[in-house]
Amino acid sequence: MSRPIFLSLPRSVRIFVFAGYLYLFGARVSNAEDHISVKWQDYSEDNDRIRVISRYMGFEKKVSNQITLKGHGVHDAISGATPSGAPADDGVNVPLSNLTDVREAGVIDLDWTRGIHKSTFQYSHSSESDFLSRGYAYSQTSEYNKRNTGLSYGISFIDDDVRPTFFSEHREKESYDYFLGISQVVDPNTIVALNYTYSDVSGYLSDPYKIIRRETEILPGLSLPLTFAENRPTDRTRHIWFLNVKRFFDQAGGSLDFDYRYFNDSWGVESSTFDLEWYQKIGENLIIRPKYRYYTQNSADFYTLDLTGTVIDPRASLKGVAPFYSADYRLAKFDTHTYGVKVIYNFGDRFSVDAAFERYEMEGKDETPQSAFADADIITLGASLWF
Repeated sequence: MSRPIFLSLPRSVRIFVFAGYLYLFGARVSNAEDHISVKWQDYSEDNDRIRVISRYMGFEKKVSNQITLKGHGVHDAISGATPSGAPADDGVNVPLSNLTDVREAGVIDLDWTRGIHKSTFQYSHSSESDFLSRGYAYSQTSEYNKRNTGLSYGISFIDDDVRPTFFSEHREKESYDYFLGISQVVDPNTIVALNYTYSDVSGYLSDPYKIIRRETEILPGLSLPLTFAENRPTDRTRHIWFLNVKRFFDQAGGSLDFDYRYFNDSWGVESSTFDLEWYQKIGENLIIRPKYRYYTQNSADFYTLDLTGTVIDPRASLKGVAPFYSADYRLAKFDTHTYGVKVIYNFGDRFSVDAAFERYEMEGKDETPQSAFADADIITLGASLWF
């Protein structure tokens, strides 16, 4: 069983995808009023590929003048089919493997504010039938220059156990992330933020459900197309630069939210993400938010469709030791486009509902068959209540 790629994060759909869930709560309140939020989402890939039905709930509670408690939870029901890693025998249609799973995850945040300083302590937990993840994070934000300049830094640690039923024992993976950021109010209508994150991941980093094929001689003069488990390095370092610009336009009565993200890692993967959102207020209660997101990446150094014709013999390979190889399409060269619109309606100051539709499309840019890549529709419904 393999994992889907939610909206292209070449998402290792673990804790980092859950960070995306927090964004979906979307009740971006600027005050500290208590509130609860709920979301329902249907991610459905074309041609009966992966489908994920997600339910989210979140809350924020101001415990005292200095302390705020936040919590978010998610329940995912995952089903469908995804490429196994075997090549397309007809050159067009890649073989698929079916999967079903349930993921439950949660995050608890404790914010401690002291004047211009805010400290955040976080614990996260995510579990599936074959996977367990626990995360711990600390961040500090301070505001200077009459609160027009913000400086932030933080560290997080994620401890994962990979435990499919066919493993004789669990495999471990650890991830450390360090970030540094600055935000600046440029003028009354413009805010700019820049963040840098360094990530160091080690342990079992292969996907236990992905295979790769090689024509292998089993007897003199007799070769068969055998399949083997992929073999990725046991360490990965990542560098992420993130730029955000928010600009309000008085005459239009709307605001532009622009993100750019640059990523590279020690596996040779390099990517860029451009994200544009426009928030248009109509009347007193209605907000329309169209968006467009473009993502592009090159392939990992060890990505290949097939080992046939190479000097690599998987039977002689040691796991986690070079030579490395993977036919996982998420490590291929591809682009993605996401188009969408969201509608938010506020019933006074205390209650709001929202609905969104997005279309997600992947386009291969190398020899990988297009059938390996997935297009999807995403429908999201939500509500938030302040009290």
